[in-house]
Amino acid sequence: MNVFDSYLEKDYGKLCFLDLHGLTLQEAKAELIHKLCNIDAYYNGLVVIHGYHKGRVLKDYIRKEFSHKTVVKKINLDASRTLLLVKLEK
Repeated sequence: MNVFDSYLEKDYGKLCFLDLHGLTLQEAKAELIHKLCNIDAYYNGLVVIHGYHKGRVLKDYIRKEFSHKTVVKKINLDASRTLLLVKLEK
């Protein structure tokens, strides 16, 4: 975790991270759904690292198309990362 990430946690609470870069869209979808279905209720959000230098497929999918019952809000952090705020049953 870097300094920027510690500021994120001050604003949004405990976060976990998922690095999808280098994966195909199908692989990324599977990883993202698996992570959200198994994320601990301790976390308030998931920072998805999708990259953008090798194309925008993952970035566009996550920001424009992806939805999941636990995701209540998407926040574009920068060109390569998106924060998914989650609401989980405790």
